[in-house]
Amino acid sequence: MSGDRVWVALSGGVDSAVAAAYALEGATEVTGVTLDFGIDGHSLEAAAEVAASLGIPHRVIDVRAAFEDHVIGPFVRAYAEGSTPNPCIVCNEHIKLGLLLATARAEGADRLVTGHYARIVRTPGGLAIARATDAFKDQSYFLYRVDANSLEYIDFPLGTFSKGEVRARAARLGLPAAERADSQDVCFLAGTTAGAFVSARMPEACVPGPIVDAEGRRIGTHQGVCHYTVGQRKGLPGGRGPLFVSEVDPVHDTVRAGSRAECETTQVVALDAVWGGADEGGAQVCVRARSAAVPARVVRSGPRLDITLDEAVCAAPGQAAVCYDGDVVVGGGMIVKERIG
Repeated sequence: MSGDRVWVALSGGVDSAVAAAYALEGATEVTGVTLDFGIDGHSLEAAAEVAASLGIPHRVIDVRAAFEDHVIGPFVRAYAEGSTPNPCIVCNEHIKLGLLLATARAEGADRLVTGHYARIVRTPGGLAIARATDAFKDQSYFLYRVDANSLEYIDFPLGTFSKGEVRARAARLGLPAAERADSQDVCFLAGTTAGAFVSARMPEACVPGPIVDAEGRRIGTHQGVCHYTVGQRKGLPGGRGPLFVSEVDPVHDTVRAGSRAECETTQVVALDAVWGGADEGGAQVCVRARSAAVPARVVRSGPRLDITLDEAVCAAPGQAAVCYDGDVVVGGGMIVKERIG
């Protein structure tokens, strides 16, 4: 990024602080930019402290309205409809690497640098997201929807480093964020559960109802469909061996539970897909952020992916099915209840 005017997304944490330090090594001009989501004023102060320690200007951009429209509102509605959304994916697409990049470019910045743990690689089809070197911190799953054309203007300097190496560099530089704890994946929950958050905003979607088995027999009472997701074990009746949520049905206010086999499937359909690979062929697919990638055959039909997995998984509607070719993200979409065949 030598000679560039660079904006760095500063959250106040160690990752964005070290990313900013790397930007300073080659850029002509570096500005730290913090997004105000209307969640935690302390993060704004922490980011300003990091910027001051690095000697770079700092500014705050108010994205509260966009965050409500694109992230929080859809999150609440999805839970009320029996799905389990991943708000970090939407936030990266529309806010952190959407709105922020567009603003940076409009105001004359050449590049946007963030502290994401991922890599940008050049493939025969163009630039693509790839897994980070640190598998535990890898965030490529959350970035699968980022517009490939935007990658020309984005840098992820931490993609080849481990978390330990990042903290060590922060300590060497004397950055105030060096020992700061990592933030939660879902920033706006602030220590509460997704169900409690949804219940506070839409209590009518979180009323108790029956838990039933595969035959429809009542085996317990749930505390509201907003508290349950496919594959979940917590909050289910005891005395029957391990139970897993296999379906969340808000229309009938019912949660269905059974054995792990009753939850699992090898056939997954994903809609609203983005795709950069061949229309049909093999891939490795993750159906949750921290799940292992499973070999699969993927057939694309417009915005729909029909996925046949080599191993059965509990695939929760609303989560993303992200497809990889080795370490490179080739596409993905949102899992829906529909099954192939």
